[in-house]
Amino acid sequence: LEFRAYPNPTQDNWTIKSKDQKISSVKVYDILGKQVLSISPNSREVRVDGSDLNTGLYFAQIKTEIGSSSVKLVKQ
Repeated sequence: LEFRAYPNPTQDNWTIKSKDQKISSVKVYDILGKQVLSISPNSREVRVDGSDLNTGLYFAQIKTEIGSSSVKLVKQ
């Protein structure tokens, strides 16, 4: 599974793009493993609003019909 998250690091929003799979869900976790965001876009591109999140490192778990993957997100 191939995903791109940009801009990374960001000050407010990330865009996560899938090469060829529809993204069914995106769950964002903080460094302690607490879920801070959950989105069900059902599209190949999703905008993740991180404007309410604290500065730091986050992990996005991205699910599609054929599997899941995770990407590291950095909030400045």
